[in-house]
Amino acid sequence: MKAKFKTLLQSIVVTSIATLVQTHGLKAVPNYHLSDDAAEDDNLTLSKSSNKLNVKMLLHLNSDDTYLLAAHRSHSSHRSHSSHSSHSSGSSHYSHTSHSSHSSASSHYSSTTTTVKTYSLGQRTISSGVSGEDVEDLAKLLVKYRYLDESSVQKDYLGDVCCDIHITKAIKAFQEDAKLKTDGIAGSVTISKLQHWSPELGDRVLKKGMYGSDVAELIKVLIAQDLLSDSEIEDEQLFDEHVEKAVKSFQKDHNITATGIVDNKTLSILIKL
Repeated sequence: MKAKFKTLLQSIVVTSIATLVQTHGLKAVPNYHLSDDAAEDDNLTLSKSSNKLNVKMLLHLNSDDTYLLAAHRSHSSHRSHSSHSSHSSGSSHYSHTSHSSHSSASSHYSSTTTTVKTYSLGQRTISSGVSGEDVEDLAKLLVKYRYLDESSVQKDYLGDVCCDIHITKAIKAFQEDAKLKTDGIAGSVTISKLQHWSPELGDRVLKKGMYGSDVAELIKVLIAQDLLSDSEIEDEQLFDEHVEKAVKSFQKDHNITATGIVDNKTLSILIKL
């Protein structure tokens, strides 16, 4: 079993028991034992014992991302237990618990198998708190178009990328540029637009750090007006410091505040020349 997943399960059990103790007192909490199967790294066992009830649950993680949860419950009335041990020179062994002939017992077995579903980007809506392979693919697109810094992408305890505050903020920034509802939720429309993102020059305000086909158009205009040279271009779709410098130079020459930002005023003068 994956170490992080196993640690998570142990934490859930311990936290739940601690909550019961705080709320109802120590007597309200049964005696639990949580253990790993030394022979099977993919097994985790949780057992509970009392005078009348013995419960054991086994969680097995399969290689195909499914898991099997099996439970064994035994109940007896007026049952006595005794343990036997025998010793020999240099060795000892212990037998299993034996039951008296006056005990009656019943056992109940149940099991369930659950598949952990994976999603491709576009198969579901992605919102804050959602994690998975599709969230990772979404983050890669947001990083590609410079809406998200790669260092801000975080993974959870299972190794999945989670839609956190950084990704939500990046989704909103993209939605604003794409003239979509700015809610930070990546539904089918937002995802499709991002997957086929190809903005034209004038669709959005451009500034340093932005990336896209509209930046490529801007660079061509700046080169055509000898404000920028081919040798300065490292990425034809990236608004870098060289592009910003060229824009500022143009703005100064035309009595526009030299912000380095290509807004509607700057662009309208630039494309008329």
